[in-house]
This record gives sequence, structure tokens and C-alpha cells, in this order.
Amino acid sequence: MMWTPSDAVRRWIVVIGLIAGPALLVLSVAINLSPGGGSMRNQFDAMSSRSGLIVAEALLETLGFMIVLASFAGATLALRVRGGALGTWGAVLAIIGIVGFSFSNANGFTLAELAQLPDRDAAFTTAAAITSSDTASFVGTLGMAMEVLGQVGILLIIGGLVRARLVRFWLLLVVVIAMVGNIAIGTMLSTLVADLLLLGVGTWVAVRLARASRSAWLGEEATQSVERARASV
Repeated sequence: MMWTPSDAVRRWIVVIGLIAGPALLVLSVAINLSPGGGSMRNQFDAMSSRSGLIVAEALLETLGFMIVLASFAGATLALRVRGGALGTWGAVLAIIGIVGFSFSNANGFTLAELAQLPDRDAAFTTAAAITSSDTASFVGTLGMAMEVLGQVGILLIIGGLVRARLVRFWLLLVVVIAMVGNIAIGTMLSTLVADLLLLGVGTWVAVRLARASRSAWLGEEATQSVERARASV
């Protein structure tokens, strides 16, 4: 397999995305880190004073997850034989996750605009009707399910990279702890911590891929080792 300029470009796109994507997620939470809580009406009224931050948060989070999932999917280029199956399924689920995160963040833009309307009661009634409708419930549930699948995809891809001996197993444990902890606690602070851990993992994987040899990046080392093992039988 020949090394081409396009291979180098793809590798650096993946490497940069593995760092930039999680960094955008950290920024999306950091710019609007608030305790939350209170009634739905109080939360909605609070949006009027920071609607710009809410829009920026939703935009950065959407872009961040798109870049994260796409970059992890791109990292499967390093998987041919060893870890290839995990990488393939992980890439498929990552693409599904991109769609899911887009669904989930769509309401953020709508609610931020409604919060700016001068008639607070009418605005809240409209927002409540939108978020509680059958269509919104279905889309929200579907989006959340896709989000979970996307996160499972990341785990599978990291598992494939572990199988290919490009990264260590402890990276997989860190991602699992971050995801489970964020779901269990469910606060903005826990989300920030989870995103920081993902940034650390993404940076580690990026460095490993950036420093990998040509044959390792193209999955040739794993292929050659399997072929040698077969030849010795």
C-alpha cells in the first residue's frame, strides 16, 4: 500500500479533529456554566438574559460532537485486520450519533428565540407546547437513542485501536467512567468534567496517531503480523 499525500492529509484531519472537537465541547459548557434547577418557568425566564450564550452553547456543542464523532470514525483508517470489525461498527454508530446530536440540540435554538419575546406568558406557553408535543417527544427520544449509539461507537472505535495496539486499554476505561458519571450525575459540572476527560483521551489518541508510522496508520502492521502468524502455522 503506497503512502500518498491524501493519506497524510486524512491523518492530519483526524488528528486535529480529535483535539478540536472535544475542545469545542469543553468551551460550549464553560461559556454557559450555570447551576440550573428550579421550575421550568424559572429556567425559561432565565434564558432571556443569556439567549446569546444558549445559542452559542448549542452551536458549539453540535459542531463539537460532529467533529468528535467524525474524527473517531476517521481513525478507523488505522484498522484493517486487527480491530477492523470493532472499528467498522463503531464508525457506523458514530455517524448515527452525529444525526442524534443534531436532533437533540435543535430545540436550543428555538427556545432561545422564544425567550426573547416580550409576552413572557405566551412565549412560555408556546415553548411548553413545543417541548411537550408528541412529535417533539418522539424526536427527542430518537435523538437521545442515537446519541447513546454514537457514544457506544466511540467506545468500539477505541476498542479497535486497543486491539490494533495503537492505544492502551486504560483510555477505554476513562471514556466509560466519563460517560457513566455524566449520565448518573447529570449536572453541567459533570458534563464539563466528562468533556475534559474526552479532551484528554482525544488528545492522547491524536498524539499516538500523529506519531504512528506509515504502516501503522494504514493498518499494515496488524495485517503483516497476522500474515506472519498464519505463515508460521
